[in-house]
Amino acid sequence: MELERRGFLKAVTRGLALGCASCTVALGQTSGGTVTGELQTGSGTLHLKGRLKSGALTLDAQEFLDHADRSVIIRGRLDSTELDSTDLYSAMFSHQQDLTVFALFHDNHHSTTVVLSDSDDAKIGRLVVWNDNQTPQIYNIDKNKIMGTENPKDIADVNGKTPDLVGNRKLSAFTWQELESVFGSDPALLAFMRGKKSTHHPREENKLLEWICRLLSMVPGSTLSLIWLGS
Repeated sequence: MELERRGFLKAVTRGLALGCASCTVALGQTSGGTVTGELQTGSGTLHLKGRLKSGALTLDAQEFLDHADRSVIIRGRLDSTELDSTDLYSAMFSHQQDLTVFALFHDNHHSTTVVLSDSDDAKIGRLVVWNDNQTPQIYNIDKNKIMGTENPKDIADVNGKTPDLVGNRKLSAFTWQELESVFGSDPALLAFMRGKKSTHHPREENKLLEWICRLLSMVPGSTLSLIWLGS
């Protein structure tokens, strides 16, 4: 299997010397200097720092591509005070352009794992949730309703059941909307996504295709909303 590390092929095709492959490219600051971004062209990793209402957030992301499969790992740390911090971990593996997506969210010592896939009905998606080692929860999700909400409390399946997307993890003190507001325009992030970062407001004809992106973005503690490809 041949994996593409983000930015490496781009660096080679531009005729950069091999010695530059491991160098770090600083791409400036946004939001009045409150966010800094750093893209490492050779390793395909992204480093971001910014301040949220709940504290200072540091993120390190890495992405791998193999044809229609894609994996993303994001490690983060939210420092609320000098004595209070939360280690965050968001990871996902997308098979065949989101035909099936596996995602893991880890806060300190607890985790939430989800698997999302299509069903025989084009308007209904399948969601399976595990919190730590508990019994899995299985849901049928109305894609249109998911795309019509931006609050995780409003997520429900076709029978009105609400998935537990937190479990024993520490409840996140930020939303995906705040992440977008603080980090979304950072030039290093935009370069890392090669101009394909999702705006989370797809055209009408593409709405059902982005239900997985919307749902995973709303999982408390998720940082995947920043690193999602647009249609």
